[in-house]
Amino acid sequence: MIAVIETGSVRSAARKLGLAQAAVSKNLTALEKSLGVPLLVRSARGVEPTEFGRIVLRRARIVDAELRHMQEEIESLNGDAHKLITVGLSATAEAMLLPVAVARFREHTPNALVSVLGGRSSSTIAALREARIDFAVGPLPTDQSVSDLHTEQLCSSDLGIVVRADHPAADARDLASLAPYGWLYSVQQTGGPAIVSLMRKHGLPDPTLVAHCDSSSALISMLLQSDYVTLNSLAALEPLRAKGLLKVLPIEVDLPPAVQYLMTPTMRPLTASAAALAAEFRRASRRLRR
Repeated sequence: MIAVIETGSVRSAARKLGLAQAAVSKNLTALEKSLGVPLLVRSARGVEPTEFGRIVLRRARIVDAELRHMQEEIESLNGDAHKLITVGLSATAEAMLLPVAVARFREHTPNALVSVLGGRSSSTIAALREARIDFAVGPLPTDQSVSDLHTEQLCSSDLGIVVRADHPAADARDLASLAPYGWLYSVQQTGGPAIVSLMRKHGLPDPTLVAHCDSSSALISMLLQSDYVTLNSLAALEPLRAKGLLKVLPIEVDLPPAVQYLMTPTMRPLTASAAALAAEFRRASRRLRR
């Protein structure tokens, strides 16, 4: 069923799995019959899950991930595994922790491959619950409970207002001077983007929001090639500031820091390789706290 949903058709799923189309159809029919509910429906976009199908798909992905993890651990014990670890990262975690964590991890696990999923906390946590990623690093969501996850605070970073070094407002010293410019954001608070809260706190009109950047590369690319402004983690952008490409404006930002958490599933153990990578994220965060 997973392959059918991911490819959009029974025929494509059969091709991906190396099975006859009739065999895939037979298995789907048998599954629907055993559960007593329809799981798939055809639409203009191909085969899509019904409401029942979404429940089965979510559980099936967890089972599939556990089977793959079991196979990996068996192969690792035999010494012939090629390890794949998939992590979900916020833009801040991607910039602050990922390079150091992966570099150290690869020193001890040279045959491992790390796959990075970006996005909002809500999407990475959904992926974590469905076992599409091994663990996540980012802020805790403000719109949902994470009681089913183990959360561990790793590090925090003060926020600041940043522009490219040759920005027209590079000498600005107050928020009002930035009113003409569009804003890029990734840091959110309860109720919306942190920059909106900050502007309202100072009695200014709401800022013009241009893009929510869940990827650090997207944020940096847009900052360097436009007149956009961002309220963001200073530690995440420090390497580019140190190189003279970005500038932190001397404007006081009275907001709590951006806190990054390591999130792992409470009821699903990490594989040995995923646990080793998580340990390197912890080590990278301790390095920042010194």
